[in-house]
Amino acid sequence: MKIYLIRHGESEDDLNNCNGGVADWDISKGGVKQATVARPIFETFGIEKFYTSPLRRAYKTAEILNVNTRVPLEKVFDLHETNRYGYLSGVEKSLAEELFAYLFKDPKEKEASYYDRVCMPGGETPDDLDKRVTSVFKTIVSKSKNLNTIAIVAHGGVIKSFFWSVLKYERKIRKIGDVAFAEIEFLDGKYKLLKTEGYDII
Repeated sequence: MKIYLIRHGESEDDLNNCNGGVADWDISKGGVKQATVARPIFETFGIEKFYTSPLRRAYKTAEILNVNTRVPLEKVFDLHETNRYGYLSGVEKSLAEELFAYLFKDPKEKEASYYDRVCMPGGETPDDLDKRVTSVFKTIVSKSKNLNTIAIVAHGGVIKSFFWSVLKYERKIRKIGDVAFAEIEFLDGKYKLLKTEGYDII
């Protein structure tokens, strides 16, 4: 089975300088254009089903990529983005730093990095994210055993967790571009990374 793991297009939180995370920001006009431009590429992959995060920026990206192919498209709750920002999800970044200055004075909390294995107060820990991602991919693969090619449209946090906890990928992903994707092979119970497009890996 081939799996195309796709990050959503640009979302409104990027334009408004707000924390994303589990806040349900919509895809931006620029994100719509990105997905529309990328669509012909994905149409050549022979995708037979899309699985997508229920958050609007991911779901609408999947809808755009699926406009012409019109294959089944299924929302999967556990593909939602990680609550990396905790109580600050959806809040404008400079306002968050002003209102919660006491948190940002702590170097451990300031970045809330997945690879540093920390999150903001009220957030989903990287360990809990890894458990969720491992479980949801196992479920999706099991449901897709009669298919040759599927696509999963999700978020940066979910993708980082998949690479780290499922693929056991030793390098770190610094950034994942809008509508960037990874091509993965699942064979005999094992995942193998074939290629990435739009990933900044260190």
